Amino acid sequence: MKKIVILGMSILSMLVISCGKSYDEYLTQGSELQSTKEYEASLESYVNAIKKAETGKQRIAANIKAGNLAAKYMKNLDKADEFYMATLSDINDYAAGDLRDLAKQALAVQANKSAVKMYTLWLDKFSGDPNAVTVKYEFAEVYHKNVLDLRKAIGVYEEIVEQYPDTEQAPKALFSIGYIYANELGENDAATKYYSKFIETYPNHEMAPSVEFELKYLGKSLEEIPELQHLLSKTS
Repeated sequence: MKKIVILGMSILSMLVISCGKSYDEYLTQGSELQSTKEYEASLESYVNAIKKAETGKQRIAANIKAGNLAAKYMKNLDKADEFYMATLSDINDYAAGDLRDLAKQALAVQANKSAVKMYTLWLDKFSGDPNAVTVKYEFAEVYHKNVLDLRKAIGVYEEIVEQYPDTEQAPKALFSIGYIYANELGENDAATKYYSKFIETYPNHEMAPSVEFELKYLGKSLEEIPELQHLLSKTS
């Protein structure tokens, strides 16, 4: 009997959703269904809102709600990526700040493919923007820490070092390249090259002592680093 009641409620929810409503009504209904944990019905309502949208701004808002629902509550990251990717058809008139915020929203729910696309579009459209180096550094971090594509992360970090050598992001990018090679790819020769370049280029930077430490013990195990022996003894 319980299963029959649940099935009946689900069918009723779907019938209600299928009725003709306005964009705002579908959006409100989606939020209400989401709050009662009727996620499939909620998603269907958001999809109907997308179909009813009359402006790009409305479609973007509904797609974001659908993407967030898919990611946070339905644990379907592929579906979330689909909704966030769908916003790209409506961002032609987006200002730099709006597109950057949208990329961060996508990233927050692990719609990583969409975030990469949005950052790529941002850098194509707003390369002359005063925040370009900051956004490019964020993009490198996305590849490094979210997408986990270390080679592409290195590529973007290198662009920062070459194109913006006098910015605060350049030494951080150079350090990150050395760190990836040393600690994540295990390529010590490449790590030595970039760490040495850091010391040569930014000898007085606050990160220089850390780079010198990395260089000194590159390829060594924790047991081979005297400065860390006191820490190891506390955990043994």
